[in-house]
Amino acid sequence: MIEYRRAGPADAAALAGLRLEFMRLIKDLGPEEELAWRAELVGLFSSELSSGSLRAWVAVEGGRVVGASGLAVGPGRADPGSGEILNMYTVPELRGRGIGTALLGLALGEARALGLGRLRLQPTDSGRPLYERAGFRDEGRGMVLDLTR
Repeated sequence: MIEYRRAGPADAAALAGLRLEFMRLIKDLGPEEELAWRAELVGLFSSELSSGSLRAWVAVEGGRVVGASGLAVGPGRADPGSGEILNMYTVPELRGRGIGTALLGLALGEARALGLGRLRLQPTDSGRPLYERAGFRDEGRGMVLDLTR
């Protein structure tokens, strides 16, 4: 059974681990490079979750974080009324079970509750169908969802 919950600073290491799993799929990381990335990611996730500039959710099965989603919001963004979906990832062995859909739904619900008008994301080819089903449309190199409609 999958449990979904809001991530906090204590989840920074688990979020960094999932991000590294994703990065291994697209880039060959050496041991030293991975250690440096892990430390940087843990610090970044912890800081952004603490400040509220990153809202994140995790999917947990048997005490293990198996998926995550994130919503970047707040000051310093080019358009304060927009947000960015990021760090969407589900471990490969559990894909196709609706985990990504559920996690994306939590992020979209938060975006609507915050009154955001627009969301952006940078999809992978494998993630594109999930985002299209949620209403995201291609715009240049990324995808966009207009929440005002």
